[in-house]
Amino acid sequence: MEWLNNIGIRATFFWIPKPHGRPGDRNAAWMAAIREAREQGHDFQLHGLTHHCLEFGVPQADTRFSPNIAKLFNDYWRNHAKWNAEHSVANLRSKLEEAVSIYKRAFGEKPLVFRAPCFGIGPTAYEALYQVGIYYSSSRSINPIATAYTIIHDPLLRRWAPIFPCHPFVEPPGVIEIPTMEDLAIHGVSSRDYDDRLELYKSELDNYLKSGAKNAGIGIFASHYHSMMKTWNQTRLLYEEIIEWLAKQGVTEWITFREAIIQLEEMKNTFERRV
Repeated sequence: MEWLNNIGIRATFFWIPKPHGRPGDRNAAWMAAIREAREQGHDFQLHGLTHHCLEFGVPQADTRFSPNIAKLFNDYWRNHAKWNAEHSVANLRSKLEEAVSIYKRAFGEKPLVFRAPCFGIGPTAYEALYQVGIYYSSSRSINPIATAYTIIHDPLLRRWAPIFPCHPFVEPPGVIEIPTMEDLAIHGVSSRDYDDRLELYKSELDNYLKSGAKNAGIGIFASHYHSMMKTWNQTRLLYEEIIEWLAKQGVTEWITFREAIIQLEEMKNTFERRV
């Protein structure tokens, strides 16, 4: 938070309501830090219930390059019937209702945006989100093969091969999905990899902007807290270089998800009134 404030960026933190089986609003130390962050203009939105990667659906195929995700894929296919039942609309709605209830206790209002753990989401989850009144999601990763490259360093994976659009789109029955850029520092940034990672970020972001994010007027730069802290001195410098580079590309306004949703709602209402 101190770093974000110093560089003039208000961020959105995706908050897990029930980590390790214990409601997050009962963690006094975290809630004190969260209240301070919110007072300074930062935003908190909903990140699953317990953060099991199969909690709301199956992660995207290219994420299986991560050994941990590969194990989950194996579990999913070995216990296909079990997970299909787990991913029923009724079951996912029940999880969301519990998550929203904890979120409301913590923040005094409903969440506006949902992010599925490990980008594990599917049609039943979108239906459940709609039923509980959450109409925005950011649960799709645009080019996960880029993350795979940072894990196994296969040069064949260092390419732009998006599997989702670079702009918001609608998932039935009416949830607006705002897809996100990759976290290319998810396993930290070593001195040896620094220059390569910087160039990869620039290449990915350049493609992201040219492929629709710029025209849509909204784009997402994603980072995991643990990955930032894993190699903080290196990651911080990398992000600062990227932010400076983005400014030269015309990306100068950084807003929270809550602010972005308010803007999208105003645009939608204006359009409906004109029609």
